[in-house]
Amino acid sequence: KDKKDKTRVHLIYANKTEDDILLREELDALAKKHPKTFKLHYTLDDPPQGWKYSKGFINEEMIKQHMPAYSSKAKVMMCGPPPMIKYACIPNLEKNGFPETSYLTF
Repeated sequence: KDKKDKTRVHLIYANKTEDDILLREELDALAKKHPKTFKLHYTLDDPPQGWKYSKGFINEEMIKQHMPAYSSKAKVMMCGPPPMIKYACIPNLEKNGFPETSYLTF
């Protein structure tokens, strides 16, 4: 609500199936209400027919397409199963130029 706030959020949200997406309606509503400041992208291991988002693990290209390029002001926050963070997220962030100091996991 602060018009001076220039914060932008880009969320890549990975799940196994569409039914596994927590808070889907709320996230979609936020993305619709704040299209300039909240970018939302889903990826599923097992998407339904006609799925308009990504399929599979978070990868280098997905990060390149759905997140801004690295900036010293950027902070990446990740949560999820440790193997996903270790083998999908971190290596692909690094391939896109994000140094270890730019991200944290919880």
